[in-house]
Amino acid sequence: MATPRELKDQNGRAALNQFYKGIRCKGRPLLFLDFDDVICLNKPYGGHDVIQSSSNAPADLWDRLWNPPSVNALRDILAKHSPSIVITTSWLRFMERDGFVSLFRRTGLETVAESLHEAWEAPQTHGSTRLAAVETWLCKHHAGQSLVVLDDVQSGTGLRGSRLDKAGCVVLCEADVGLQEQHLHVVDKAFS
Repeated sequence: MATPRELKDQNGRAALNQFYKGIRCKGRPLLFLDFDDVICLNKPYGGHDVIQSSSNAPADLWDRLWNPPSVNALRDILAKHSPSIVITTSWLRFMERDGFVSLFRRTGLETVAESLHEAWEAPQTHGSTRLAAVETWLCKHHAGQSLVVLDDVQSGTGLRGSRLDKAGCVVLCEADVGLQEQHLHVVDKAFS
């Protein structure tokens, strides 16, 4: 007899298999969110500055951490679709949920903090791809609802050409550019 956790994993895996067959269930959509080269261009500040921020934070760190056009595009997604957010960034190595909530509040992204999924993180294990991290999360928690993965061409390993990509659920942002308004049509289509 299967344990409750095994049953839950089977349900997520079954939902993902149905999803790959084009069957979407109703429910709050999912947004997998990377930071670097998606909303944070590391110019002038990035994750390294956030780690060291406790004592010597630049006065404008919280105002200039995120790329304004990328944040505007993210806000549009949140306002239009109200997705539940799962964080996939490498910043998971040095921050816990409370740290992310505080970060979002300090940087004017309260809506992101309020939209975090109960299972809010999809960490990438050493040596695995971002695709593996997302699919592992989906196999455990997916309920068949629509989803989008916002990542970048460098850290979004395995996503290009994947079944998620072929299903129209992946937005790979360019380095030093980030999420832009022109990406929104992909998100709108995936969430429709």
